Amino acid sequence: MRVILLLVLFCTSRAFGQVADYQKDFNKINEGLMVTLGSYAVSNFALSGAGYFLSEDETTKRFHEMNVMWNTVNLGLAIPGYLKARKNAGNFTLDEMHSQQRKTEQIFLINTGLDVGYMAAGCFMRTDAENRSDRAALFRGYGNSLMLQGGFLFAFDLVAFGIHRSHFNRDFERLSNKVSIYPIGGGIGLTLQLD
Repeated sequence: MRVILLLVLFCTSRAFGQVADYQKDFNKINEGLMVTLGSYAVSNFALSGAGYFLSEDETTKRFHEMNVMWNTVNLGLAIPGYLKARKNAGNFTLDEMHSQQRKTEQIFLINTGLDVGYMAAGCFMRTDAENRSDRAALFRGYGNSLMLQGGFLFAFDLVAFGIHRSHFNRDFERLSNKVSIYPIGGGIGLTLQLD
C-alpha cells in the first residue's frame, strides 16, 4: 500500500510540476509582450520627442505631442505587466491556470475592440479638423496619432492573443489530460498519464 501511495504522490507532484512549467512559459510570453510594448513606447518617446522640437508645422507638432502622451500610458502598462510576469511564480493549480489563461486572452480581445475605437476616433478627428478652424492643426495631428497608435495596438493585441491561444492549444489540453479524477463504485478513481 505504501508503494502505491508513494507512486500516486510522485505522479501527482510531477503533474503539478507540469502546471508550474506551463505557468513559467505563460509568464515568459507575457514578459516578451511587455518588453515589446515598452520598447515601442520608449522609441516613440525618442522619435516623437525629437520630432516635437524639430517640427515647424503645427499639425506635425501636435502629432508628436499625442504620440508622447499616448506612449506614457503604454509604458505605464508595460512596466507593471513585465514586473508581474517576472514575479509570478509557478504556483497555480490547473484550474487557476486555466482561469488566468482565459482572462488574459479576453483582455487582449477586448483591447483589440478598443483599438478599433481609437482608430475610428482618430479618423473622426482628422475628418472633423476642417470644421475646427481655430484647432484644425490639433485635430489633424491628434487624429493622425490616434490612428497610428490604435493601429499598432490593434496589431499588438491581436498578435498577443494569437500567441497565448497557440500556447494554450498546444500545451494546455495535453496538460489537463494528464490528471483525471472520477467517481468509481463507492470511491474515487485517479488516472495519471506519464510522458
